[in-house]
Parts: sequence; structure tokens; C-alpha cells
Amino acid sequence: MADSGTRFPGGAPGAHAAGPQPSGGPGAAGAPDGTGTRAPAGTSTPTGAPTAAETATGPVSGLAAGPAAGPAAHPGAGRVLIAMCLGLMLSMLNSTLVNVTTPQIGTDLHASVTDLQWVADIYTLGYAGLLLPGGALGNRLGRRTAFLLGTGIFLAGSALCALAPDLAVLLGARVVQSVGAATMLPQTLSIVVTEYQAPAARARAVGIWAGVASLGLAAGPVLGGVCLAVADWRAGFGLVAVLAAAAWYLARRVVPAERHGRPATAHRLDVPGALLGVLALTALVYSLIEAGSYGWTAPRILAGYAVAVLAAAGFARVELRTARRGGNPLMPLAMWRSGGFVAANAAGLAYFLALFGILFFYSLELQQIRGYSALATGALFLPMTVCMALFAPVAGRLTNRFGLRPVLAFGLALTGAGCLLLATQPYGDGLPGLEWRLALVGAGSGLMSSTMSNAAVSTIDRRYVTMASAVHNTCRQIGSTLGVALLGAVLHARQTGALGAPLAKLRDPAARSAVKAAARHGSTSPAEAVGRLPTATRRALDTAAGHGFQSGLHLAMLISALILFACAATAAALLRPRP
Repeated sequence: MADSGTRFPGGAPGAHAAGPQPSGGPGAAGAPDGTGTRAPAGTSTPTGAPTAAETATGPVSGLAAGPAAGPAAHPGAGRVLIAMCLGLMLSMLNSTLVNVTTPQIGTDLHASVTDLQWVADIYTLGYAGLLLPGGALGNRLGRRTAFLLGTGIFLAGSALCALAPDLAVLLGARVVQSVGAATMLPQTLSIVVTEYQAPAARARAVGIWAGVASLGLAAGPVLGGVCLAVADWRAGFGLVAVLAAAAWYLARRVVPAERHGRPATAHRLDVPGALLGVLALTALVYSLIEAGSYGWTAPRILAGYAVAVLAAAGFARVELRTARRGGNPLMPLAMWRSGGFVAANAAGLAYFLALFGILFFYSLELQQIRGYSALATGALFLPMTVCMALFAPVAGRLTNRFGLRPVLAFGLALTGAGCLLLATQPYGDGLPGLEWRLALVGAGSGLMSSTMSNAAVSTIDRRYVTMASAVHNTCRQIGSTLGVALLGAVLHARQTGALGAPLAKLRDPAARSAVKAAARHGSTSPAEAVGRLPTATRRALDTAAGHGFQSGLHLAMLISALILFACAATAAALLRPRP
């Protein structure tokens, strides 16, 4: 195990966390790569043709295994980690920062409520659909090149968002952002796990990586509120563009081409698999997004699910056929034979389902029911954010001591306990009662997030690390969409039920339809959708909507808790105990 006194994985830039530094550094000819083989100089290959650090088959050493011989990290690993975390941070920030800026975007660009939903959703749609091809691109071009390419595209999209003169340009720029993020993100984790060789150093590095991901997601609403307070919605995209430029510049300087450059033997891209995978994921995410507007059994939604199922079946068939013929499948299905990989991805889906449900619906509750500003609402999530950031690095140390299985199961259970306590929070309870519950969710999330990322890349054949990262991030993204769509449907059903009695007193069918539509879009003041109403009727509608919203929110948190508890049991069952 690496020296526990090391302040940063890999020590100071260019130093190792533990162990001597061999001449020429790992990756040079004759330098040990920690797997019992020798690493040829200057080579880097894709899935099916691994890099020097990935030449052996079997699980990636260092995350769930015991101590390994050799240096803890490659020279300069600390700087590489900073660059990857910066790229990851801006991608996560971009997912949640826009949520608090959409009202001002609507006013400035004269956009409808439906248009504003697509400002957020179109990024999610492209991002989720392109993550698998993005991971494959890293295997073909090299992880360094793919990261720089993705970051550059993301930078261009962010700058275009900040300068968008109308809604059409903004939506197009969001698509450009999604292409860049999907190309960049899968490379970050695979680069980090390649740079860190020893178990303790690698676990701490992945803990920091996961902590930054959680921090970016939770900090998005805070920074969005700050941008609105000091400037306008364009400042948020400008901030993301500046971070993207910094990440690109730093990565270009510190990420070594000899370990992450273009493969010596590049395989052809699995184009049929890529197209079918994009179609399956895009159809699924589109259907989940639009189900709240059209209904879960609407013909277009059912058609979307059918397309997703058929495309997924075709994808599996193409991948199996490609593997049998000795080709290079986009997603090697052999990865799913690992129980740890299955548990990690189930945990990722459940975690993002709960996290995005909390961020989205509690933001509405705090602003629309409790009357807080966007900036104040973001600040109220700080206890959760701080706990995420504090506990993610701790998870690495706990994993080194106890193994992946107990830490992941406990993190899932602790997050589930936080959601259960949110579900049972008394009506009218003050902010302290909410904040300590959110802090508990943050602590569990910090422990779970880094550990499940460890499990996703440490329990599969090391040749598949880049694609494992892409699959894991895809599962997270599907979870985030489910968190808003599925939990939103539950919340809407409760709110509509609570409006039953006041709605019955409205004789105008158009007024009833307007109130129902407003409630479906998350409004806790649906009476505003109708012109003139008696004061008593308006008050009754708004009171019922508010109570229904909070009741639905409690039920959504209960469902999240049950899903997290089920995933905790799954992790305990599927992950192998440490020898």
C-alpha cells in the first residue's frame, strides 16, 4: 500500500506516491508495468490491442486487489489527474448549471416552456446517445487525442451558447456541446486508472475523480445562481467555455502521448454497432424525456420504446457477430459476465436517478413553495455538495482497507437512508431538517460514487477499460433521465390527485385543462395558468397543488430509497469479497 501520508495521488507532479521511480519512467522500454510484462516504448493500443499498462488480461489490478509491486504512479500523474478532473468538472457543471438559468433564457429569447425543456433535454439526448461511440473513438485515435478533440468541440459549443442570438442557435450549440462531452468524458477515467498503478494510489485518484464529478453536479445550481446574480445566463456558458479552454491547454501539456497516444494498430470502428447503439439510446432517452408531456402510454412514446428495444436487440446481435468473427466490437458483451461490472452500473443508474431527482424537484420545492431565489436555492445544496467532496477521497482509503464490496454496499445503503429520511420529513419542517438529510445523502453519495467507478473498471478485463468507462457513464446518464421522468410522473400523479376536489368546482373545461397542464409541468401555482378566478378558488387550487407536490416528492424519495437499498443488496451479492 502506498504511503498514507501522501497528500495527492502520485505525490507532487512528477513524483510517485510510493516506491522508486525507474529510469525512463513506466512506459519506457524495459520498465515494469505492474502486470508481470514489459512495456514496449511509445505504444498505445485500443480495446483488443491494449496499451503497455494493459497488456495482461484479467481484472485491472490496483482497485480491488491487494498491494502491487512497482511504482505507485507514472511520473506527472498528479498533473494528469488535475487535467482530467477539470474536464470532468466542466462536463458535470454543464449538466446542472442550465437548470437555474432557463427562466431567464426564456425571457431573453422569447421561448415557451416546451422550448426551455429542450434547452436541457437536447444536451442529455445527444450526450447519452454518443457516449459509446465516444469511448470507441478514444480506442481508435488514442485517449489523449480524443480528450483534446472532445474538449475543443465542447469549448466551441459553449462559446456559441454564450453568444446565441436566438433559440435555434442555442439548441444547435447545445448539440455541439453534447458531441464534445460524449467524446471527452469516457477518456477521463481510463486515463486516470492507467496513470496510477499501485492499489492505494489508484483508489485515491479515482476517489478524487468521482468526488469532482459529484461536486460538479451539485455545484452547478450554485454557480448558475451566482452568474444570474452578477450578470446573466450567458455568463454561465462563458464560465464553462473558460474551464474548457483551461482543460484543453493543461491536457495538451501534461497528458503523455507515449501512454495515451494513437494506437500502434488501430482497429476499424464498429460502424453498424455504433449506429444501432446511438439509435437505441437516443430512442430510449427521448421517450423518457417526452413521457411527462405526452403520457407514458401515448403512441409516440410506445413507438420510441419499441425502436429502442429493436435497436438494442440488433446492437447485441451485431456485437456478438463481430466478436465471433474476431473483429473489434463497439461494446464487448463479455464485460457483462462480470458481476462486479453489473453491480457498478446498476449502482450508477440508481445513484443518478436519486441525485437528479433531488436536484431537480427540491430546486422546484425550494423556489416555488418556500420562495427562495435561484442563488439561495443553490446555496442550500451546499451541505450535500461538501459531504460529497469530503467523503469521495475517504472512500478510496476505505476501499484499500476493506475492499470494494462493503464500501459500495454501505454507500448505497447510506444514500438510501438519506432518501428515506427525506421521504419521512414532516410537512412544515424547517431548513435545518432538510439540510442534515441532504448532507446524509451527500455522505453516502461520496462513498458510493468513487467506489462504483472503481468497480466498473477494476472487475473487467483490463483491455476494456475505456469502453467500461463509457458504458458506466451511459448508465449514469440514463439514470439521470429516469430520475426526472419516472419520479416526475409519480410526483405529477400525486399532485393531480390532490387537485381533484378544487378542480371539480371549476365549470370551465378550458380552465381545468390549463390547470392540469400547469401542474404537469411542475407548477405549484397552477391557478396562474387561468386568467380571472375568485380569490378563494385560486387559493384552494394553489394550496392543493403545493400539498400534492410535497406528497409526491415524499413518494418519489421513498421509491429512490427502495431502489438504492435493492442495489446495495445486489452489490453485496455480486461483488466478490476481498480475499
